[in-house]
Amino acid sequence: MQYDLAVVGGGILGLAHAWQAARSGMRVAVFERGAFADGASVRNFGMLAIAAQQPGPELDSARAGLAAWQEVAAGAGISLRQAGCLFVARRPEEMDVLAERAAATGPAVQDFALIGPEDLARHVPGLTDAALGGLWSPEAWKADQRGAPAAIAAWLARAHGVTFHFNTEVTHAEGGRIETAGGSYRANHVVICGGNEFARLCPEAWAASGVSTCRLQMLRTLPRPQDWRLDPFVMGGLSMTRYSAFADCAALPALRALQQQHMAEASAHGVHVIIVQEDDGSITLGDSHHYGADAAPDDPARVDDLILGETDALMRLPERRIAARWVGNYAHMPGRALLRMHPGAGITAVTNTNGQGMTHGFTVAAETIAQIAS
Repeated sequence: MQYDLAVVGGGILGLAHAWQAARSGMRVAVFERGAFADGASVRNFGMLAIAAQQPGPELDSARAGLAAWQEVAAGAGISLRQAGCLFVARRPEEMDVLAERAAATGPAVQDFALIGPEDLARHVPGLTDAALGGLWSPEAWKADQRGAPAAIAAWLARAHGVTFHFNTEVTHAEGGRIETAGGSYRANHVVICGGNEFARLCPEAWAASGVSTCRLQMLRTLPRPQDWRLDPFVMGGLSMTRYSAFADCAALPALRALQQQHMAEASAHGVHVIIVQEDDGSITLGDSHHYGADAAPDDPARVDDLILGETDALMRLPERRIAARWVGNYAHMPGRALLRMHPGAGITAVTNTNGQGMTHGFTVAAETIAQIAS
């Protein structure tokens, strides 16, 4: 079978490339080695983190990605809600960062509002008495990360004529041809999506790029009581020093110094807590960050305890028992959000390298397909 485009990898990034190509009129096939995507695309918070981006090209990319998600979600029947997010301050140094970020206004920055302690309960139930205030933004959306890949694939097949080859591992890609255990396929162009497939099929290009791996730990609670609802994403001070939305704040160095002094263990494990409720009522918690091929911590249980400790310092959850724990991995390059290479004629390999593929993947795919079509 001859295709205009063959996509290797059926996660969100691969599906985004398939959609952008199909809507441009290409005949598209997707090859996924599993029965469904089971990598970084489903091992995350389902967060479209527009509020967390640095104003400029990064924020523009996130907003373009949101517009694509809204179109895809409507077609595929995916749960996508405007959850908003609340950064909660428990220390004066955190409040200084939030106040400085809230002072920047205009169409080129996110919609932020500084919230005093008396109004926090209107946004989030169960915050601890340590909360001094918060920074609220409506610019965060919650997707059903666990169900989205299967729903999008079914819609692409049904509405856009995309062919899917599940349980089909691509063993070789070269010169517009891909080899699988079940046979060979021809395509005018091959796009290899995601770090795992990129590293496996193009090991020399992968190694030469200098890209590494980030390992993260996450947890999910049992469903909460029926009368309790957490609408937004909730984050704390450790998120302020991680997300680029705050990178230009003059108050940030003081907060970093405080964290090194009083939160050294959590900082050493790259912990920054995000709390969000899923459609089934459970709460997803995380995460940690360990970098390098052998990045597993010596005591993973201790890392989970750090995540739970930071969660408890922010919120009193009505159901704290843990139903699931898991590990995720994504490609990582310090200071770089994307790795896109052309390791051979007719081949493009692409992966997000900042852990924000849900937020930027559709924009990345639009750029890739535009380059291929030009």
